[in-house]
Amino acid sequence: MTPAETVRQIYQDYSARDIAGALTHCADDICFQWIAEPSQSRYAGTCAGKDAFLARLMQLDADFEYLSFEAISILADGDRVAAETRMRLRRRTTDEEVEVNAADFWLFRDGKPVEMREYYDTALIASVL
Repeated sequence: MTPAETVRQIYQDYSARDIAGALTHCADDICFQWIAEPSQSRYAGTCAGKDAFLARLMQLDADFEYLSFEAISILADGDRVAAETRMRLRRRTTDEEVEVNAADFWLFRDGKPVEMREYYDTALIASVL
């Protein structure tokens, strides 16, 4: 698969809530960063390796029910992929819903993602936490 096809597959798996399946496409040493101010989002920070990445995603999944997740656009240039995603989430403790767009930037090595950085509206997420 090309890097763009791999990212598309990761998003399809993630949308189906097959989080572990999505991570099978990633390098074991993947570095994942949620770029956000830690005071605004407890999800902010860096995860090194699949296990840490999975733990962070499961933390988010415990707090929010994913009503929808879609890739709006995916752009590739060699070993780099940029994607805009949109997700509709429901806070599990309050049933409050929110729609969030995110920008994801992927770096590939030997056909697998080794880095992913995500930017999203932290104030919007903080408003439902």
